[in-house]
Amino acid sequence: MNLRSAAAVGVAFGILGVGSAFATFARVESMGKNTTYIMDDVSIFDNPANINLYPNYLIGEFGPYTDNNLQAGGNKDPMYPNFGGIFSVSLGDENNPDPRLSIGGLFGRINNNLLKYMPTRVVDDNVADTTVVPETVTNFDGFLGGTLSNGDAWGLHIYIAHQDGGDKTASGEYQVSSGAFASAVQADGGFNLQFGSNIDFEIAFGIARIQYGPEHLNFFDDGDFSFLGSSRAFFTLEALDGELVPAFSAKFIKAPGVEDKHAQAGLGINVALDRGFFWLGADFIWNKLKMSGWTFDYETGETLYDSQESEDHRWDKRDDIGGMISFGIERNIWWDWFVIRVGGQKSILYTECEKNVRNGGKTGMCLEDGTFFSTNPLADGTADDHVGFGFGINIEEKLKIDVTVAEDLLFRNPFQGEGRMFSRISATYSF
Repeated sequence: MNLRSAAAVGVAFGILGVGSAFATFARVESMGKNTTYIMDDVSIFDNPANINLYPNYLIGEFGPYTDNNLQAGGNKDPMYPNFGGIFSVSLGDENNPDPRLSIGGLFGRINNNLLKYMPTRVVDDNVADTTVVPETVTNFDGFLGGTLSNGDAWGLHIYIAHQDGGDKTASGEYQVSSGAFASAVQADGGFNLQFGSNIDFEIAFGIARIQYGPEHLNFFDDGDFSFLGSSRAFFTLEALDGELVPAFSAKFIKAPGVEDKHAQAGLGINVALDRGFFWLGADFIWNKLKMSGWTFDYETGETLYDSQESEDHRWDKRDDIGGMISFGIERNIWWDWFVIRVGGQKSILYTECEKNVRNGGKTGMCLEDGTFFSTNPLADGTADDHVGFGFGINIEEKLKIDVTVAEDLLFRNPFQGEGRMFSRISATYSF
């Protein structure tokens, strides 16, 4: 289907439409943890050309609320709220809105695909001490895109997360900290191409840069650039009222003391049901990770990076190969404006670890040589664990609110006032 048709389907079916439904992080987290096999607005971060499918709407959320150490009667605010929007201008006429120009931005999103490669602290060689790697504060996504007269779309995207010269105090205020520096920058572009009325093909490619202290670095220092790419296609299956979706993605990440190579290929399907929607996908996963100069505290989760040890190339190596099954389903119940969702994912990877012999006594990525099976978290409340559950509210196809329900909600003592009811709340408004 072309972009005009996709937009029409989105309006007609709302949160139930196949392929082009408005979605949020909470919707994805509730019904499968995975955006690969459905078209949704979260996919704009994988292929910026998709901003053209979601013209003139606002998006925002409070951020994830995954603290599992709440005391009875206690409460904390969610982490990392974000908000933004996409705005489009038609350059065509009333019969054909294409070509179209779109611009968008989002403030506050945490790009874990990059920021997870930053340690908690780094060794400061000048003072024989350690320096905290600060939280980035700019955290901005910028988009520019457009469509051609035939409905094909293009898009550009930049992500900037930066802090230089300051860090938070215990009270939460920012103060001067000369050794505080952290920066993650990504630039990417993509295309959404229509091949007839039944095939929609996407391709995207990006380059990224990850840097951190204990001193300021220029953008081209050290030359540690990362590369990312992805593609997928939607083949309409009229007999099933759905789509067949093959997909492939790869990345080569280089950060101080880190080399991470990842490839993933899979096949999925999404199908419209009576007052509902279902998707299922299977992926093959290959990953090769090397780390040098990194040590881990597996009790607190803190990490330390020493650049001098990294220069000796004392690589710990970890290879993963395996697969992942994921699914999601949603359905209207009781009223047309209320939808309930459930989904999950399960990965099984065969992992081989190799510890550098010169790293003896250090708590690195691999504690010793050996092999084992690994999987994603079973039940930690995050977006990567096994199952999700949630609901959505759709008000006149304009305002849509999605909620991820805390997985332990139904297993608590209601008289103790413990825990949290929801782990994420997101919303979009189309105008």
